[in-house]
Amino acid sequence: MTEQSTRPAGGRTRSGWRVVGVIGLVALVAGLVYGGASGFCFRVGDETKTPSPPPKEPTVGAIPLFAGWPKDVKPDAAIVLSGETFGFVQPCGCSRPQMGGLERRANFFNSLRAKGWPVIGLDLGDVYPARHPTGPSGIVAPDEQSLLKYVAAMNALREMGYVAVGVGKTEFTVGLHKLVAEYALQKDQPPYTLAGNVVGVSDGKPVPREAFFPSGGTRPTVGLAEVALGGTVPVGVVGVVGPTVAKEAVKADHSIDFEGNKKILEDAAAALANHPKKPRVNVLLYQGSLDEAKKVAAAWPQYRVVLCQGDDPEPPQFPTTVNHPDGGQTMLIQVGHKGRYVGVVGVFNGPGGKVDLKYQLVPLGEDYVTPDNPAAEKGNKALPVLEAYAKQVKDRNLLARISQLPHPAQIQAPKLNLTYIGSEKCMGCHAAEFVKWQGTPHSHALDALEKVAKRPGLRNFDAECVVCHTIGFGYKTGYENAEKTPSLKHVGCESCHGPGSGHAAAPKNDQLLKLMAPWKQAKADKLPDTATMERISKLNPADRGQEVIPPAQQRVINGVSQACMKCHDGENDPHFDLFKYWPKVTHSGLAAGGRPPLPGK
Repeated sequence: MTEQSTRPAGGRTRSGWRVVGVIGLVALVAGLVYGGASGFCFRVGDETKTPSPPPKEPTVGAIPLFAGWPKDVKPDAAIVLSGETFGFVQPCGCSRPQMGGLERRANFFNSLRAKGWPVIGLDLGDVYPARHPTGPSGIVAPDEQSLLKYVAAMNALREMGYVAVGVGKTEFTVGLHKLVAEYALQKDQPPYTLAGNVVGVSDGKPVPREAFFPSGGTRPTVGLAEVALGGTVPVGVVGVVGPTVAKEAVKADHSIDFEGNKKILEDAAAALANHPKKPRVNVLLYQGSLDEAKKVAAAWPQYRVVLCQGDDPEPPQFPTTVNHPDGGQTMLIQVGHKGRYVGVVGVFNGPGGKVDLKYQLVPLGEDYVTPDNPAAEKGNKALPVLEAYAKQVKDRNLLARISQLPHPAQIQAPKLNLTYIGSEKCMGCHAAEFVKWQGTPHSHALDALEKVAKRPGLRNFDAECVVCHTIGFGYKTGYENAEKTPSLKHVGCESCHGPGSGHAAAPKNDQLLKLMAPWKQAKADKLPDTATMERISKLNPADRGQEVIPPAQQRVINGVSQACMKCHDGENDPHFDLFKYWPKVTHSGLAAGGRPPLPGK
């Protein structure tokens, strides 16, 4: 174990306010874009400038940050705790307010240092992206992109002043050897990877961690413990994997196994006690549930702070505490999922060598958006890391790595060879709808990624954003790129209704009509009229519950809402409400004045 110190952040990036076009899965529903389940996209605003920082601390539960801490006394160390980011390194940017992201976290670190607080960062793990489908076609980013994102996140954490990162299920799922080869073997510097009880397996026999993950420099690439300096306060940190996660990890990777927590925690506690810097506070990064962490905390009072897995995406405002017979106490801390919150433990030196610990949960909301000025951008070291990641995604042409799967309509009508044709081919029979569409942000949704997105830019080359800005991306014959499939740029009719070649050729074919409106069970099914939608949109939730909506209309409302929310999900577009969105873009099939398709259309 070696002593590590933190350092202030700096750096530079591109300026510009990031705005996105409105897109959705229902082809004219107004809304704000969903940049992808990865959480790596950009924020949106009023197209002017980022609001200036607030004059006072934000609040949690109407209480200002650090209100319960000693007044006019700086902590001797401030330990920032994070974890279970799952690859959500930036909020999607589809609407405001949103929370989380490495950019905002870096600004929060800077705000603490501006107070003169000595800051160190510790992360529980699960930095690597969780594999989950994104957008209407349910794409999953290729492994190469997830690895790039992992390295970018680790680089950003290093720049902020993180000392150690644990190992979670997402890291074990992709393979711990693969990850340490991407980062730990390349950089013998913080943040160091800690999973003290992992061992290798070779020919059915255990291989000690130090031999299985050999040194990339001065220490094994997967360590047990570190000692960091928060100001003048030595802080010991240990990383251990609990039995539940260990069991799942072994299923995912047969080349590893785990020692029991008892021996490893005893070894780590002894090593910290004998360390020449004599840590004043020991922190345990425990990849296990709260119930498992309670047992660990009760058995090893040497660890005053235990950071464990979140039971819920939304973390508790206060830590769970475990009291010890000697009068001591351990904080069990959960910080939620996707990097939307961090926790801060303040260390205050007391008489007789004792320390007093205070805790604060911090939501990384709008208060930590980078002010729109060069000095603020230069001081945020996460921003150039995010720009470098975006450039790597473009340069490696990862957009082309997405496999094209059959659309449900293509599966249900295989003999028709349905293909995407673009919104202009719909104009002949749906002239009024086409004009309406042209007046919405849907009709230029990809422009938001190509021309507007900043910090980082180049989002039009990232599949996790493109999927909700184009027609049919991830489906056979759908959008590939701006050069190959220009007619499928933006979000149009087929984004909701599916590939339209069959319908264009046979407009009255009942099978095709059903395939293009899967939210309808009967031909007469439809949404409530526009006036009803507008009236309901103005009601509060309690009054809405008193509205009597015919079952057939409610089915359509539910079906259309579910389709929209594949992009307008609750996290990335928390304002989405079909009753409010639909009246702005209402359309109802073949409008008056419709005519057969034009020649060549």
